[in-house]
This record gives sequence, structure tokens and C-alpha cells, in this order.
Amino acid sequence: MQQATHSFFPVMDHRLARRLVAPLFAGLLLAGCGGEPTEQPPAGAENEIQADWVTVDAGQVDDTALFPGTVIASDQSPIASRMMGYVREINVREGETVDKDQPLLTIDQSDVDTQIRQAEAALAKARSGLANARSNFERFQRLYDQNAVPKQQFEQMRTAYEVAQGDFQAAQAAVEQAQSQVNYAQIRAPFAGTIVQRMVDPGQLATPGQPLLMLMGSGDREIQVEVDDQAYSRLSEGDTLEVGYRDNDGNPASFSADVLRLVSAADPITRTHTVKLSVPSDLSLTPGNFVTVSVVLDQKAAILVPKGVIHDRGGMQGVFVLDDEDRARFRLVRVGQERAGEVVVLAGLSDGDRVITAAQGRLANGAKVVSSNASEGDASS
Repeated sequence: MQQATHSFFPVMDHRLARRLVAPLFAGLLLAGCGGEPTEQPPAGAENEIQADWVTVDAGQVDDTALFPGTVIASDQSPIASRMMGYVREINVREGETVDKDQPLLTIDQSDVDTQIRQAEAALAKARSGLANARSNFERFQRLYDQNAVPKQQFEQMRTAYEVAQGDFQAAQAAVEQAQSQVNYAQIRAPFAGTIVQRMVDPGQLATPGQPLLMLMGSGDREIQVEVDDQAYSRLSEGDTLEVGYRDNDGNPASFSADVLRLVSAADPITRTHTVKLSVPSDLSLTPGNFVTVSVVLDQKAAILVPKGVIHDRGGMQGVFVLDDEDRARFRLVRVGQERAGEVVVLAGLSDGDRVITAAQGRLANGAKVVSSNASEGDASS
């Protein structure tokens, strides 16, 4: 019986063999023809960014405080009533321009009418008493001249007549005073201006001295600002302060204002002092406009950088600086006030730091930076 023989290697699938041999054959063929494979750029290669930068140094800047202020009219006045009564009618609205002596509101004068009637009744009684006292005095005058009555009785009649005259004059004055209250029932504008505030509605009770309306004149304008004790101690009448505001187009602007008046007494609630400033006549500011007043408190060391170099990354402010290897590094900074296109950096930068001001491309942390054609090397700020 013939014994079967077994091969040491397993039988290879013909399709698998073709897949393994074909790449090897192609490689040998390429080598035999003298060709070389194309070289790919190495992974992690970077492009250089052209940029401009400035070298910053610390200097002394003004340590200023900003206080909110309001433009007011120099002839601003609260309108109040001189009589007590319910408000019957209001003839003006907030923002309305009024003329001098124009009716503003009317107080109900029912109580005044009652006072007038009472005063007139007292006057009629005093007039009757005066007539009776005059008649008695004249009769006793004739009897006394004839020695028909003693001098004592005559003096009593004369005194009674003088008292009646006084009572009559007092009653007349009471009628005039009561009638004068009618004039206060209708409140008129003391000067031409604009109604800026209304503090009462029809039906409310008005009492003497209670402000009902606020009238702002159309004359000179002032700035009223409340400052704290530290700022107040730095101010004197005649000083010039910088005032910021927004023009009609909404753009930030500023002007210089002189200190007109200083109120030394501090407000017991806010602990602030009132300061009045002038407004140039050529500005279009109107009463009620909001402004900010800058008061220089002291000098402090700080670094100024152009406004455009400040970047916002996730709500954090910072700048790109160059390290010793000329790579961009994002550094967090704490900024202060803006001054004529520059920003005060209070923390985060040191003398000699190179701050990138402009770049041709997107700046990223660690990017290689070379000087652009516009700026050969560092520029001092």
C-alpha cells in the first residue's frame, strides 16, 4: 500500500500571492529604471508671519477718576403752590416749551371761596359795629361839649369807636388776603423754558412749598456733577476739567469746562459734593444730556499702547508680544482708561516688551514672526 506524503508548507492561495508580489515587482522595476520617489514636506512645518511691533516703556500718566454729570439750565426752578388744595387741572406735559406767565396748572379753590365768604361776613359785621360805634361817639361828643356827660363816659365811647375802626380794618385785610389766594389757584410760568419733570397728577393734594413741576429755562447751561471727597479736595474755582460726551452722531467727543461753583457741604446720604461747570456756547448740548467729568487725582506709572493692539479672547483682554525667539505669545493685561487713541495698561506688560501692532495674517500663540517691510525692526513708542 502506497503511503501518502504531506508538504511542510501549506498551500498558498494564488490570489493572495499575486497581491503580495505585484508591489514588490513594481518597486524593483522602478529601481531598475533609476527613478526616485517624490519627497513630502515634513510634518509640523510652519509659515512665518510678517508683523510690526513697538517696544514699550513705562511712564507717568494722570490717575483720573470719572464722574457722571448732567447738563442743566442755569435758571432751573421747581414750581410749587402757595395754597393748599387738590390739583384740578394740569395744562402742560413733560418736554413742553412754555412762555412766561403761561398757565401751568390749577388748584381747586373751593376752600378759598369759603374763606372769602367768611372774611366778607366778618367785614360786614365789623362795618356795622363801626357805624354803631361812630354814632355813639358822635352823640357823646355833642353831650360832652354841652357838659351833659362826664369825661369818663366820653372817653369810653371814643375808645370803643377806635376799637371798631381797628376791627373794620382787620376785616378788610382778611378779605383782601382771602381774595389774593384766588390768584395762587392758577400757577403760571415765572419764566420761559421747558417742563422737564411733573411730580403731581390731577386729584392729588398740593401743599404750600411742595414741588409740583420742574421748569428749566432756555438760558445759559451748566454741568452739575457729584464728586467724592478725594476729587473735591483737588478742585478749585477756575480749574479746567475735561468733559466727555457723545455728539449727535453718537461719536465720543470731549471739551474743556471751567469750574464755576463748589459746594463745600457734602450730601448726608451720598457723601458727595456738588460741582458746577461751564458749557461752551457753541456746543449743541441740551439740558438733560449725560456727560462724564474727568478729575485728575494723582500721577502713576503705566504703559500706553495703541488701542488696536488689545485683543479679546473669550472675554479676557490681552496683547501679542514677541518672546526671545521672535514668536508671538498672547499675554493677559489689565487695561485702564483710553487716552487719544491709546489705552493705559495697568498690569501685564513690562519695560522693553515688544508688542505686536499689526500682522499680515492670523496671529496665533507660538507663531514665528518676522519684521514686515513697513517696519524694519523695533519701533519705540
